[in-house]
Amino acid sequence: MSEERHHDTIGELMDRAMADGMGLYFKPDWHPKKALKRRARVRQIFLSAAAASIAGLLILPQIRPAGQSHTSTGQRTLSAPALSASVKHVISQLSNQPVQVMGMSPVYATYPMAVPTGHALTLSGKFSVGNITGTSLVLKLDNRRRVLGGTLFNQGVPVYDFVGNITTGGDVINPHPSATPLAGTWVSGLPTPISSFAAAGSYIYLTHNNTWAVLHGPRNAYWAASPGHASPNIIDTISALPSNPQSVLLAEEAPSGLSSGYVSNNGGRSWQPWTLGQTTFSNVVAMGHQYWAIINGTLQTSFNGMTWRSMMALNTNRWQVEDFAINPSNAQQIAVALVPISGTGIGPVLESLNGGKTWQELPHFPALGAAPSSMVMSPAGGISALVNLTDPVLVCYSPHHQKWTAIAVPASPDQVGIGQLAASPNGDLLYGSPTGSIYRWVKATGQWQSISAPTTTTSAPYPLEAIGNHQILAGYGNGWSIFVVSNPLPSKKPS
Repeated sequence: MSEERHHDTIGELMDRAMADGMGLYFKPDWHPKKALKRRARVRQIFLSAAAASIAGLLILPQIRPAGQSHTSTGQRTLSAPALSASVKHVISQLSNQPVQVMGMSPVYATYPMAVPTGHALTLSGKFSVGNITGTSLVLKLDNRRRVLGGTLFNQGVPVYDFVGNITTGGDVINPHPSATPLAGTWVSGLPTPISSFAAAGSYIYLTHNNTWAVLHGPRNAYWAASPGHASPNIIDTISALPSNPQSVLLAEEAPSGLSSGYVSNNGGRSWQPWTLGQTTFSNVVAMGHQYWAIINGTLQTSFNGMTWRSMMALNTNRWQVEDFAINPSNAQQIAVALVPISGTGIGPVLESLNGGKTWQELPHFPALGAAPSSMVMSPAGGISALVNLTDPVLVCYSPHHQKWTAIAVPASPDQVGIGQLAASPNGDLLYGSPTGSIYRWVKATGQWQSISAPTTTTSAPYPLEAIGNHQILAGYGNGWSIFVVSNPLPSKKPS
């Protein structure tokens, strides 16, 4: 490259940097109006192509195989021009009967890209892999409609998961997990429904609508008025720092969705407002000396509950954090599930190993057709996420194998509602079903254990918390209780 051309290239790069970073435009062709026009043209072309493809899918819902005389049994040609050769190839491995297209959701597998990097295509029909049969198939596609993997469901329950476009060699998912009863005793707490629970040292903090209470030693508990607005329509959540149990954060959420926060350094005897003003605030976690929460759609952290800093350079006009998880033994490891702001879609799951300084995508999230709704992490670094479909699905990421595994959860055919997910310090998982029952997934044995609800209910327990490895707190409509496991077995190190 000539010296003159080299200088021109550097100048163009500097112009672009000045334009993007400071809004200074020195070249006419970098003017934002022209850039917007170019982006509008590209967007129009992209949307037109996507609309045409989707229209083709909907117009041709029945995908029928060609006659046996025209093709071999192992490679049936499918007469559906709207579907790519890669999709046809995968379907031919799983079905030789008519298949119906049910829908397609965008997948945003790469951050910070704000356009889909692929789609989740849902098909209905009769499918089989060996002796495993299914009634629906979700395929994860890239933008060239090449198959990246898929999950086979039978009546809404996942039964098989594979990566790539070769369906054999995947993982079998137990379609009907058995749940053995777990021996233990329910101990009644306060006869008042609670909206949040926090344990720090010997202190237990609770909230009920717009009131809060603290349990400490033999002192009787009483409900105190919220430090902010006294309104039954405001819901409080409370948390406390384990390193300093009298450091308490209380957030009030108004019907508008905006929250106001108050901080106490003396166990709630006095409060002062945080410096955020009104903001969207949710999913607060307190560990060690630090708070984490989703604030205005992004993950932020604080050491005192007053001032907060963002942990990722997230464009909140395009993305928001759906949920996050922190390693309870190493706060440097954090995982977040992202979803796009506009429209439906499945965002990437990102992980940081240095406290949020850098982030990387965790690949091959199973093709389930929906994003994780809640996440937890084990001390060994494994990540678990609950996907609340018609039949909820639990997915677990192993850092050792760098692979996601889908696990079917115990479910009733008529259950309606959102399940809850929690984790024990030893890495076992807790699932609160919409029918009110609680199930414990024991990683050491790969089995479910069931706990009947202490009361007649038709909703999932909330809050649902593990107190150590052998006690479980669950909130219901008539109050909260603690389940104490009888004769617990020695804990094994989770994988």
